[in-house]
Amino acid sequence: MVSPIISSSNSSLLNSSSSYITNPVPIATNFKDLGVPTVLISNLSSLKIKKPSSIQTSSFQLITRGSHVFGIAATGSGKTLAFTLPMLTTLSTDPYGIYAIVLSPTRELSKQIHEQITLCGSCYNIRSELITGGGDMVKQSCGLSKLPHFVVGTPGRVSDILRQGDVKLKGVRYLVLDEADRLLSDRLSSGFGEDVLEVRRRCGEGRRCQILAFSATGGTKVMGMVEGLVGGERVSRIGGDVETTEEKKEEQKKKKKKIKKDGGKEEGDSEEEEEEEEEEEEEEKEEEKEKKTTPTKTKKAAIPAGLKQQYIFMPHALRDAYLVTCLQKMVWNGGVKAKDEMEDGSGWTLKEDEEDGVGVARSAVVFVGTCERAAHMEGTLRELGIDCVALHSLLSQDRRNAALGKFKSQRVRVLIATDVASRGLDIPGVGLVVNSELPRKASDYIHRVGRTARAGRRGTAVSLVGEEDIGLVHACESLSGRPLQKNEEIKDKDVLKLLGSVAKASRLTKVRLDEIGFDKLVKKREGRKEKERAIRNKVLEQMGKKKKKGKGKESKSSK
Repeated sequence: MVSPIISSSNSSLLNSSSSYITNPVPIATNFKDLGVPTVLISNLSSLKIKKPSSIQTSSFQLITRGSHVFGIAATGSGKTLAFTLPMLTTLSTDPYGIYAIVLSPTRELSKQIHEQITLCGSCYNIRSELITGGGDMVKQSCGLSKLPHFVVGTPGRVSDILRQGDVKLKGVRYLVLDEADRLLSDRLSSGFGEDVLEVRRRCGEGRRCQILAFSATGGTKVMGMVEGLVGGERVSRIGGDVETTEEKKEEQKKKKKKIKKDGGKEEGDSEEEEEEEEEEEEEEKEEEKEKKTTPTKTKKAAIPAGLKQQYIFMPHALRDAYLVTCLQKMVWNGGVKAKDEMEDGSGWTLKEDEEDGVGVARSAVVFVGTCERAAHMEGTLRELGIDCVALHSLLSQDRRNAALGKFKSQRVRVLIATDVASRGLDIPGVGLVVNSELPRKASDYIHRVGRTARAGRRGTAVSLVGEEDIGLVHACESLSGRPLQKNEEIKDKDVLKLLGSVAKASRLTKVRLDEIGFDKLVKKREGRKEKERAIRNKVLEQMGKKKKKGKGKESKSSK
């Protein structure tokens, strides 16, 4: 049975059915040794993919042998291929019906996965259907009824179509959760958890369905949620062993402290075990003394090795001016399109980058906290001559696709985005990530900075930090395991020169946003979200009542 509620409490974090594994199989140096079919290797070679990454070699045999998997690896390490290759390998022996469902938290990431699966599986003539919000629901339902091999989409839209339609998922062999920490988190107002459960309930009624969960962040809590989906079967965890060990120790310490506070002891404790605990307490005291004189050891999250992390300390009121200066100094040509445009409309070439752009990024992603801020910064930068596009949830799907297309093709150098672009998007040319505001959660910081330094490349992440952000900086440093270095390139005198022009551009942008009624769009969106939350809470309440009735009937029948 599938667990009725996704939460870290409904699945033991120290469950013996779990298997914590780091590189559980011998590391293959090429796809042939790994066991990938020859026709698929040829296709990968044509796509300039020559050898497997660590996460791909570690997961391939586990997945093809039928294991449930939870994989943690750095951003840009090839997690999409880590689940795509084994699925395509086994698909060639059983190519009938809907074979796999892949869920991700954003439309853009779903589209990217859909394109990669279609491209890699072209040698098998596979069919993949993209199902996300913003698309034609009737058209998507028809596409799903044709039983494509792969269904890729966002949890909300996929679950909605499944509830309304009569599509059978009995033959589904794989359910993939990309960015599993986001999809399974029951703290998010998005309600992904319940939608994922709805899809899970319908998968594998006629055959065993493997759960494949991947992310760049996540610990024992996420592992517990994955265990809740597999119904007591073993889950093999790849990577992230340092974090898991530390979290286990912390859980055990908290448990022992609570028992001691209550004046009791753990069931089954012998005198020898009590002595061992006393020794451990003495060791902890010694460790505390050492911590005061030595640097604190932090648990490391999966971040790219070639990533340079920097910060710029500045007054909150000058944040926009520092951001503009950062782009002008650290992006090729200051982010301004060249005067003589090329035939394709891009305005630059790789040759120009190599000759004139030494030491600067070819393109940059600027992360902001809200849709309003994204729209405002887009307008401000354009007023200042910096060609950019914005990506946020208030844009229509067509406009989101167009913005991302322009940035990927480098027709613009700068992308202003909310966290809708922080997960999974693979844009190789991004050399710079700027956090205009730090995210509230350190795990979101890891995903943001992972948009650069992908697949072994180098990249820089610069965070604009005010006095109120010191705690967030420490949290990000703790999770990444690396300190942020001070950026020496951006000088205060350069920022001061731009104050007047930035302030003027900001005022003009505000006037234009007011004219088009942008604030009304924001209020409309907030109202819609409020209604959705109310509906979701009502559904959850009804589900809770049904469960109570079911338990009552079971207890009566047992009597």
